[in-house]
Amino acid sequence: MEENLSFRLAVRLFKAEKAFGPGIATLLRTVEQTGSLQKATEAMGMAYSKAWKMIKEIENVWGFPLTYRDIGGKNGGGSSLTPEGRFLLERYELFTAIVSQNCCELFSKYYSEDFYEELKIVSAGNREVE
Repeated sequence: MEENLSFRLAVRLFKAEKAFGPGIATLLRTVEQTGSLQKATEAMGMAYSKAWKMIKEIENVWGFPLTYRDIGGKNGGGSSLTPEGRFLLERYELFTAIVSQNCCELFSKYYSEDFYEELKIVSAGNREVE
């Protein structure tokens, strides 16, 4: 029995260096959902220092902060997305959704249910030539 064929797609944006990708998008979305970088890293199973470094690197590439950071205290700290961070995240998510949809359509076209049957015909033809 043949296994189902699938594909995986990861969209990364670049300037001179990596400017945005699935990792930072997930981190920012989780910060927005939890209201905290610490809680986001815990939910993702990520080291806080790694998350902090990711955010700082991307902020340096874009030249603006992605998050507001409230220092802990009596009511605890928290993080939220800046308008620029939210805009960047939302635009990335929209773009990747459209790219994914288009890739799914192309995948269905080129790797339809007939793919394995066509591959068998090509393979049989190749054996006859040998």
